[in-house]
Amino acid sequence: MKIGLALGGGAARGIAHIGVLKYLEDQGVKPQYIAATSAGSMVAAFYCAGLTLDRMVKIAHEISWKDMFKISIPRKGLIKSEQVRKIVEEYIGKTTFEQLELPLVINAVDLLKGKEVIFNSGIVSAAVEASCAIPGIFTPVKINSQLLVDGGLLDNIPAVHLKGQGIDLIISVNVSAQKPIKGEPGSIFEVLVQSYDIVRRNRDSKSIVYSDIMIEPDLGDISFWDTGKTDILVQRGYDASRAALEKVNLKKKENIFTGWAKKVKRIRRQQS
Repeated sequence: MKIGLALGGGAARGIAHIGVLKYLEDQGVKPQYIAATSAGSMVAAFYCAGLTLDRMVKIAHEISWKDMFKISIPRKGLIKSEQVRKIVEEYIGKTTFEQLELPLVINAVDLLKGKEVIFNSGIVSAAVEASCAIPGIFTPVKINSQLLVDGGLLDNIPAVHLKGQGIDLIISVNVSAQKPIKGEPGSIFEVLVQSYDIVRRNRDSKSIVYSDIMIEPDLGDISFWDTGKTDILVQRGYDASRAALEKVNLKKKENIFTGWAKKVKRIRRQQS
């Protein structure tokens, strides 16, 4: 079974993606291709570069928003996006897509043309920086003639980019806006990101169409900016993956052809 994984954005909640990867590894399964955006792109970059999940958990414990919080002088964002790139390069250097152990595609959006931009070559950290540039919070990233912002603006769970890659099963992970929303936003950052994600959630039907299974960890009680709940986020990602996939044999391609559609529909009903 050739598995593709689509990892969505969700700020600090993206740490839950590590739990999803951990569940897959515990089943003896490793995705063959990953597509990611925003917070998901950082997790995917580390994983595809060969970092172990234990190392990634340790990094999640080490990183805080203080590491990223460098006030922007330009009025295009509250935080300089270059801090994201520096954090990624601290752990994987200036690794290129061609040097990654697993194929990876990262999306961003050209703010000037309103079109999606796909990265699958060049420096990985630059792509992550662009994909994480939440409009209004992080400054846009200028690459050549493009002014790039968060890929989730157009596609927060880029499963579509796994099509045509010989993938048998596409698993998507949504760590974004929850329903119902639990608690009031505690800061301007919370208000901006929550509003942004509500719009994305109600628009992202494309990701559902291209996904065979959608994993949605219950993260409504965890702030988008709370990097202090790493262990909880990882466990929530793990538990949600087990609930969605425990009845699926991820190693046998025959599942696709023998009652697979019924299994997927049943799993989706359980998740909803």
